[in-house]
Amino acid sequence: MSNINFNLTNASYLGGMAPPALAGGAFGNATLPHGLAGAGIYLIVNEANDNRYVGISNNLAQRFATRMATVTEMGWSTANMNQLSVYWGGIQIQDTPGPGPGAPPLVRNVAGFGAPLNEQVDGVGVQLERLLIRFVLSQFVGGTVSNNMLAFAPYVNPTANPINVTFNWGAGGHFNAGQHTAVWAVGGAGW
Repeated sequence: MSNINFNLTNASYLGGMAPPALAGGAFGNATLPHGLAGAGIYLIVNEANDNRYVGISNNLAQRFATRMATVTEMGWSTANMNQLSVYWGGIQIQDTPGPGPGAPPLVRNVAGFGAPLNEQVDGVGVQLERLLIRFVLSQFVGGTVSNNMLAFAPYVNPTANPINVTFNWGAGGHFNAGQHTAVWAVGGAGW
C-alpha cells in the first residue's frame, strides 16, 4: 500500500485581508496570514455557509494577495473575513514497498504545485489536486466544495494498489488540529 499525505499543518483566519476602515473614509493596510508563502496546497473554509475551496499554487502569497483587491471591492469587513479560515502546507508521497527484503521506499515531498498537479505513485500518474478535492468532498461530513471543475466526477484510483490517504490540518482556523485517514481502494466507484 502506498501513502499520500496532505499536510495542511498551517492555519489562520483571513480577517487581516480586509483593510481596517479609517477616519474620513480611508482604509488601512490589508495583510496576509503570517507564514502564507511558498508553493503548496490550501483549503479555505467558510464558516458562514460551510463551504470549502481547495487549491494549489506555486506562490501562495501571490495567490492570496491577488484576492485582497476583491475583498476591498466587495466591502467585506474584518468580521466577514474572520468567518473564513485557510489551511496550507505540502504533500508527501510514499510508494508501495516491493516484494522481498529491503528498505521501504523513501517518503518524497512534492515540490512543484503548478496545474495540473500530476505525480507518480507506484509508477502511475495521480492527479493530486483532484484527489484532494474529492477527499474533502467525500470523506468529511457536511458542507460543500466549490471547485466546480474537479469536484463533481468521482475519481477512481488509477494505480494497481490501494492508497492510504491522510489529511492533516493544523490549529489556528475554525477547527482544532487533527487528522483523517481513509484507504482509496483500487477500482470500484472511487471517491
